[in-house]
Amino acid sequence: MNWHKKLKEIYNKLEEEGYYSIKREIYEGQISGGTAGEIFSIVLDKLINLKQTNHQAHEKIKSEIEEFIEYAKSINYLPKNEDG
Repeated sequence: MNWHKKLKEIYNKLEEEGYYSIKREIYEGQISGGTAGEIFSIVLDKLINLKQTNHQAHEKIKSEIEEFIEYAKSINYLPKNEDG
């Protein structure tokens, strides 16, 4: 998975649906990271948090979040049995 492209898809969907503050929060996390791994980890944490706390926004980008979580599991950023 090219997570940079997937992140752009997430940003576009959030913008289309009017979730500008959520997009901004994820973006700010993205630019706060120093390395690709650190950025991925920060973005992943923000997406998992969104999944758990904002069900309406989550529904709009559900498949993209699930792809991120599955990819994180495949590269051992998350345990295989964790749901995110």
